[in-house]
Amino acid sequence: MQTWERDPVAITLTDDGAPLTVEAGVSVLGAAHQNDIDIMATCGGRGRCRSCRIKLVRGVATEPAVADFSQLSKDEIGEGYRLACQCYPQYDSRYSIAPPTHETSFQILSEPGEWQGLHIDIDPVSKSQTPYGIAFDIGTTTVVGYLINLETGATLACVSGLNPQTVFGGDLISRIGFAAEKPTHVKKLHQRIATFLNDLSERACDQAGITRVEICQVSVVGNTCMHHLFLGIDPTPLGSAPYDPVLKAPHRCSARECGLRLHENAQAYLLPIIAGFVGADTVAMILSANLGSRTGNIIAADIGTNAEVVLKTAQGLAACSSPAGPALEGGQIRDGMRAAFGAIDRVSAGQDIVIHTIGDAPALGICGSGLIDAVAELLDLGIIDKTGRLHVEPEVEPTQAIAARLRNGEDGAPEFVLVWAADSGNHLDIVLSQGDIRQLQLAKAAIMSGVQALLREADLEGNNIDTFLLAGGFGNYINIRNARRIGLIPDLADERIHYIANAAGLGAQIALLSDRCRVEAEKIALETRHLSLAGLPGFQKMYLGAMGFPAEIR
Repeated sequence: MQTWERDPVAITLTDDGAPLTVEAGVSVLGAAHQNDIDIMATCGGRGRCRSCRIKLVRGVATEPAVADFSQLSKDEIGEGYRLACQCYPQYDSRYSIAPPTHETSFQILSEPGEWQGLHIDIDPVSKSQTPYGIAFDIGTTTVVGYLINLETGATLACVSGLNPQTVFGGDLISRIGFAAEKPTHVKKLHQRIATFLNDLSERACDQAGITRVEICQVSVVGNTCMHHLFLGIDPTPLGSAPYDPVLKAPHRCSARECGLRLHENAQAYLLPIIAGFVGADTVAMILSANLGSRTGNIIAADIGTNAEVVLKTAQGLAACSSPAGPALEGGQIRDGMRAAFGAIDRVSAGQDIVIHTIGDAPALGICGSGLIDAVAELLDLGIIDKTGRLHVEPEVEPTQAIAARLRNGEDGAPEFVLVWAADSGNHLDIVLSQGDIRQLQLAKAAIMSGVQALLREADLEGNNIDTFLLAGGFGNYINIRNARRIGLIPDLADERIHYIANAAGLGAQIALLSDRCRVEAEKIALETRHLSLAGLPGFQKMYLGAMGFPAEIR
């Protein structure tokens, strides 16, 4: 147990050697954030990941906390590594921020999509306007912008990047928790996203050969938390029951009010929200996928840190959200990383394990699609059983090469070596641990139980689904067969499952171009029934049942 009866100490974190004063009861992570120094904290500083690790360079190391022993190896602890969120320095000291995996060339789905097939009537551009607009899809992890010619509907540039708020937490709950810590944190999160959207606008304009001051219209979609933070609204009401958004209605304002530096009279339009965790991005997905006009029983799922699931039947539209967490984007996975240069994104098995990395670079870690593949292959080999247990000595003996990859880790728990240190880009073994499998089970159970809850409310079974649509950046990169194998999506015939690219981004674009589409979006938000999974009778049992892996698939 930490005690705080001490004078402030000075620590150094940056190369320029500028000292930071750390008050009693403040962690190194807290001190860094107070001084606008970024230390990645995927779990929001709860000691559940290793992304915020630091290393003592000079001074006296603090005693390791329980979370340090959980997330760091004995060797790392002995070398002076600690989790910044758990480190409460007692003496003047110097630390280095352990460099995270250097992530570049992110695999972000940013293709503009084909709105022409939706028969959109483009609104005429008024004489007082310039003919340029920009549509933003603000995700928890990634942000995409589309520069549009408002007269022709042509996409002039697509730009994207990581949401700069991720240093304060990889998922929505972590982000909301950070906002709740101090009133100034809401302003900090708002400024981060506004500055980034200005940067994306600059990049898009450079590609198109225009200037930012020529952009006169903006449309924005995002989940409810991102929507609120873009407007500078405190999202903390979303963190506790009844999870009500502060603003649900469509919102029009000057772009300048949101911190965007565009045309002096530029106007912003934010699509409406369905519920606390079913945001404007879901409305945009329904709009662009034209769900209301499709026949049959259709499920559309946007899979990410927060998965939104929509069911369309003859009775109308129903939607729910599932907090999948950051595992599918590499968060809280031992050697996890985002889908960036060097990430293992595909895994297959024959006589040995074969991996593919983004950019064909030496492996640095594993991203979500690679994690799904790895677990699916080990399930097929009998190395992982249907409960999720990893067997170092499976009943069916694997090949010699694969058997050599099975071992007990430093903590005694089983693990599987995907890439040996000699072949990796960081000269470390890249492994799949028992804990990683459990994190994947938690994520996929959240998503599948959301699907099952919607079906149950509609008195339908899985085999009643005529079409399953996979939306979003992550959903469009996963192997459908392997997603079915681990129970991430229903076990349907391949012809019933379709990718629909960045449906939210496409919805933002058509809302930018057409007032009729904005009216339709507002109708969708009002008419879509929200199913709250919190407190839903029988949901806990449904969720626990979805934790296991299917014994077999079609």
